Amino acid sequence: MPRKGFAKFVAWALCCLLGAGAATSQGAGAEPAASPAKNAMHYRYWDWGATPRRDDYQFALLTLALDKTVRDHGPYQLSRVKRSYSTARLRREINRGEVVNVHAGPWRPLETREDKLPERSLRINISLFKDLLGYRKLLIRRADLERFKGIQHADDLKKLVVGQANGWVDVDIYRHNGYAVNDTPTPASLFDMLAKKRIDYIPISVTDVETALNPRPELAGELMLLPDITLHFALPIIFYVNIHEPQMAERLEKGLNLARQDGSFERLFQASFADELRLIREGASRRFMLVNPFIPKELAAEKPLEPTEHDPHPPRR
Repeated sequence: MPRKGFAKFVAWALCCLLGAGAATSQGAGAEPAASPAKNAMHYRYWDWGATPRRDDYQFALLTLALDKTVRDHGPYQLSRVKRSYSTARLRREINRGEVVNVHAGPWRPLETREDKLPERSLRINISLFKDLLGYRKLLIRRADLERFKGIQHADDLKKLVVGQANGWVDVDIYRHNGYAVNDTPTPASLFDMLAKKRIDYIPISVTDVETALNPRPELAGELMLLPDITLHFALPIIFYVNIHEPQMAERLEKGLNLARQDGSFERLFQASFADELRLIREGASRRFMLVNPFIPKELAAEKPLEPTEHDPHPPRR
C-alpha cells in the first residue's frame, strides 16, 4: 500500500475510537485528556519521537487491539505522549504511570536485581513486527565506502566498531556474536561519533532507512547508508505495560490475539511495511546472520521474512 494509503488506514483506525474511547497526542506539557467514561482504562503510549513510521504502526496496532475488546471490557482512553527518556528512565516512568504506562520495545529478560525492580514492567509476549526489526542496514562514512565494499565475511565486519546506545538489547546481541561495540548513554551522539571516527558504522532498522539522517541533515554529505550489506538477528518487539496494571495488560493481550485470529493484525502489518518487506525479500548480496540467545523459544521461532534462512557468507574457519 502506498504511504498515502497507509496514512488513510491509520486515520481510519483512529476514527474507530469515536465509538470506543478518545485518542489524543500529547507533547511534553500536555494535560491528560478527559475520560470518555467513568473507570475507562487509560492507555498512555510513549512515543520517543525518533521513528515516526514505527510509532504510527505501533499506535495503530494498539488502537486496533483495544477496539477488539470493547464488547467485553467497555470503553477505553488512549493517549500518545512524546517525551525524551533514557532507557532506564522510561522503564521507571512506565511503572509510575503518571505520564506514560505502555510502550513497545525489544523483548528483554525480567529484571531481578533489587535496584532494577522499578524497571520491571509487564510483558505481552506477542511479536508486533514479526521478524522485521531484526534487519539492519549500515550507516557509514562516505569516505569508507571502498573499505566496506571489500567486506565479504562477518569476520571482516567484526574487525570494525559498531556504535550503539547504553541499555539497548542490541548491545548484548552484537557482543555475544563477537562484534566490537562502543556504546554511549546518549543515542543522539552516535552520529557525531561516526563522523569523528570513534565508531565505524551504525546499524539502522530497515523501517528507518529513509529518515535515518533526518535528525542531522548537515551530516548527509559525510555519512551514507550502505546498500548491499544487511545484518539480521531475531529481535521481537513487544508491548510493555505498567506492572501495577495487570488488567490493562490482560486486555491488550486479548485484543492482540483477537486481531491475529481475524487477520486484521496481518493486514495492518502488510499495509504498513510493504516497501520494507519487498526490500527484504529481494535480498542483499552480503547478508550476515547473528544469533540472539536471550529470547524465549516461542518468539525465536518466528519465521524469517527472507526467502532463504542461511547465511551466504559464513565466517571463515
